[in-house]
Amino acid sequence: MKLKLLKIISELSLISVKQLSLLLKILIIFSVGFAFAIMLMGIKIDPIYYWGLLILLPLIIVIIRIYQKNTLQKLVSRLREDWGKEKIKKRNFSEIESFYRYFTLQQDNNDIFIDDQTWSDLNVNDLYSKIERTMTNPGECILYNILRAPLLSDKILKKRNEIIRLFQINKEIREQIQIRLHRMGKQKGNGITALVCEELPPSTPLKFLFSFLALLALISIIAVPLLWDSASFIVLILPLYFVNLLATNKVRRRLLFQLAAIRYLGAMIRLGEKIAAIECPELADYRAELKKATSATKKIVRKTLLLFPEGSVSSDIGTLLYAHLDTYFLREVRIFYAVLDEINAHKEELRLIYRLIGELDALQSVASYREGSAGYAEPDFSDKGLLLEIKDARHPLLTDPVPNSITIRGKGVTITGSNMAGKTTFLRTLGVNAILAQTVYTCFATSYTGNYFRIISLINEADNLIEGKSYYLMQAEHLLRMIRSSEKETLTLCFIDEPLAGTNSSERVIASFEILRYLIDHNALVVVATHDLDLARKLDFGFKSYHFTDDVDEQGLKFDFKLREGIASTSNAIKLLEYLDYPEDIVNRSINKLSSEQGNE
Repeated sequence: MKLKLLKIISELSLISVKQLSLLLKILIIFSVGFAFAIMLMGIKIDPIYYWGLLILLPLIIVIIRIYQKNTLQKLVSRLREDWGKEKIKKRNFSEIESFYRYFTLQQDNNDIFIDDQTWSDLNVNDLYSKIERTMTNPGECILYNILRAPLLSDKILKKRNEIIRLFQINKEIREQIQIRLHRMGKQKGNGITALVCEELPPSTPLKFLFSFLALLALISIIAVPLLWDSASFIVLILPLYFVNLLATNKVRRRLLFQLAAIRYLGAMIRLGEKIAAIECPELADYRAELKKATSATKKIVRKTLLLFPEGSVSSDIGTLLYAHLDTYFLREVRIFYAVLDEINAHKEELRLIYRLIGELDALQSVASYREGSAGYAEPDFSDKGLLLEIKDARHPLLTDPVPNSITIRGKGVTITGSNMAGKTTFLRTLGVNAILAQTVYTCFATSYTGNYFRIISLINEADNLIEGKSYYLMQAEHLLRMIRSSEKETLTLCFIDEPLAGTNSSERVIASFEILRYLIDHNALVVVATHDLDLARKLDFGFKSYHFTDDVDEQGLKFDFKLREGIASTSNAIKLLEYLDYPEDIVNRSINKLSSEQGNE
């Protein structure tokens, strides 16, 4: 009988989701009808017919297994349908960046991270949203942390790439891990990150009082049948209930958010155990570390199993009864303090489980992003002098990007051109590809060859109203960061758009010239975009020149967004005024004055 049942169940994998759902409905209807008939015969004819209900036991087992199989098949179908597709949703970046903020506090050298200015300049939050297809809170936080910390050596980066490739190629392993990640899910509020990263207070001595009150509650329930009258209820149960209610309320405000995080913590450890059991040579390091860390935290799993999942009590009466019993026996309060000791004792193991699960989730997300992309290349890192060579570079946030190629050796380049011709977009294209190369081994180009860089940019044009800083002061401070970085051993890749644009022309050109010369004389590779052709010409000592071009006619603005060698020979500022139908006096006088000034040079 058992062998036949297993054979039936094994054959269910050949049935489609729709067929399985239909079969499940038929079996449930048949079981209910059969049970009703047996009960009716037992009542009307002979109680011996009740034994017929035993026939339903194997059928119930089959129904349960079919239900599980149907649920699993639906999940797998959804995972396959979503693979390679962007996950469009609203993201709470204050929660997503929480692990990064905790992590940076523990580092002696924060130069390894992309600073806030560069992160904003290169629109990496938008890029993160394109890449992020994670299924857990650790996954979304670790992916953010990965993108903010470009690596400066091969070992970890190539290992990441191996796992990304594994998820791209091995569908079976990928789906095994995705199913487990999906079942763990995401916790609203992301309390797990704070629980794992923050230093928790030591356990309170009151936990012994809570245990004593719970013991009294148990004794009172046992004693009720022996003293069953109204007095026993008033004397034993009611006073104790109010005492425990006060004790619960005293700590509940503090516990409510953390209890939800503790439930999720138990699920995270159980997920670590399941991943450690997956047979896969490429995941050997993850499995070994997870096995060791989850083994040390088994007590937390056992204790969190006593916490009912949130929302598990559905009916109003059930919820009310559950709440009163929980209060009377101080169940959640006692579990919290019992688990708190274990969390404090195993912080390192819990952080390791968090990080490893988060990495696997983040890397399957990157693999999905790769699969849904029009094309990408894996970078080639060189140690033969300062170099950045990228062919057919594209910006991943543009729907129809124009590819451009550039080779920068030893010093730097200037990029000139008119307004909206593509200078700033090209800076961002290079910056984003450099970050992706050093974080997830992925570039949106035909090929990418370069050094490992500390990446810094200065692109956004806005006064800092909150801090009361002018644009010039903000630029000067950030350029100084580039200078200090260039003085260090690690190579620095600098992207600068209109240096010192917030001050007068003569001082700006002189100061910008000296700053850029200092950078290339030290350990920096510099890409600078500027409208100022005078500055570009002065930089001929170490900068190669490129430019974008444009055309303005009666039909409007025309750009091809193609990068060309040399300094731009035209600008479109006055042409734009003419195109916008400015008064002829303004346009003509501007043209005449420009011609006069150029003639005097």
